[in-house]
Amino acid sequence: MKIVIDSSCLIVNRFSGLSEVVHNLLLHLPHVAENKHFALFMNYFRASKNAKNISYPGTVNHYLRLPRKFVDLWWRFDWPPIDYYLKGMDVYHSLHIQIPPTRNIKTVLTVHDCRYLAFPELYKHREVENYRRQMTISLNRVDLVATVSEFTRQELLTYFPVSESRVKVIHNGFSPYRPGRDFLKESVNKFIEENNLPQTYLISTGVYDPRKNLGNLIEAIAQCRKENDDFPHLVITGISYEQWIQSDQANRAKELGLFDNIHLIGFVGKDILWGLTQKALALCYPSLYEGFGFPPLEAMSLGVPALAGKSSSIPEITGEAACLVDPMNVNDIAQGLNRIVYDNEYRRTLIESGYRQIKKFSWEKAAAEYVSLYQKALTS
Repeated sequence: MKIVIDSSCLIVNRFSGLSEVVHNLLLHLPHVAENKHFALFMNYFRASKNAKNISYPGTVNHYLRLPRKFVDLWWRFDWPPIDYYLKGMDVYHSLHIQIPPTRNIKTVLTVHDCRYLAFPELYKHREVENYRRQMTISLNRVDLVATVSEFTRQELLTYFPVSESRVKVIHNGFSPYRPGRDFLKESVNKFIEENNLPQTYLISTGVYDPRKNLGNLIEAIAQCRKENDDFPHLVITGISYEQWIQSDQANRAKELGLFDNIHLIGFVGKDILWGLTQKALALCYPSLYEGFGFPPLEAMSLGVPALAGKSSSIPEITGEAACLVDPMNVNDIAQGLNRIVYDNEYRRTLIESGYRQIKKFSWEKAAAEYVSLYQKALTS
């Protein structure tokens, strides 16, 4: 059986959440599949140094160089089938929302979330309608679907008329990132000094997205500081200072007297990100909506307690190993923050539970489940 994985995301942004999923599957699929051959499909139009440097053991690469708008138009219709280009392939696996037209190649689609339909008010109307249209086309075309959580499976079945028998839950895996300890300590301490960061802090990781619920987190921290003047500062990664300074959250932080207690450091490399997380008192992740949610698992693997929203897929992924709060309730977030900062026994319980929780997520297991899904698609 020959399987092709759409890996175009590796060219665009190697360190996005989607790219991390694709990267880890490509590393583990060849090891769990006997008599299976894997290929990467990558489309890029403008010259990219990254494209030719992307390679994985036991795989071959197929390149397509067409403008994204042309591909979107092509894949909206049923001709020509991509079989003409991917000759000899048996299964095509897409980990984003688009499935190309095919003739004989079977298809598998991974759905990560339905954010645009769950919170349409947070996105532009054209983004919501584009998602709805593309997902409808893909679900009408695809043979089998995987979702990264049971929550996402139920969301998909709610928003689209797809048969339950065609949708299977395959949780993402998780691999702790372990840079050299000496290098990590030295580089992180240097980064903290150069960026004038406090030695004691909470950390929030992610991107600038209303789903991340930064506004309620700031309100909750302000409430905590009314009770304790020494409440830790907040370090935020993934958001640039330019994005922050123009936001409503920044204006509100000024009103609350918190502006100098919040430190924006933008996007940082993996070593620094994990090092900063390891030194943090806790991870703050009161997200409104996640299809899976890696940051709490990352914190757990580093022995750092995590506060997370008890909504969407998060309780499914964290179990009882995180301090779960109502993300819409500022008082509840504040109570969780105080407990996770000042209750040492509770912190130890979360840390110990976290080490056990991360063992439930394995890329080897995820890869093996995908191989079974490919086989099922081929015989469907």
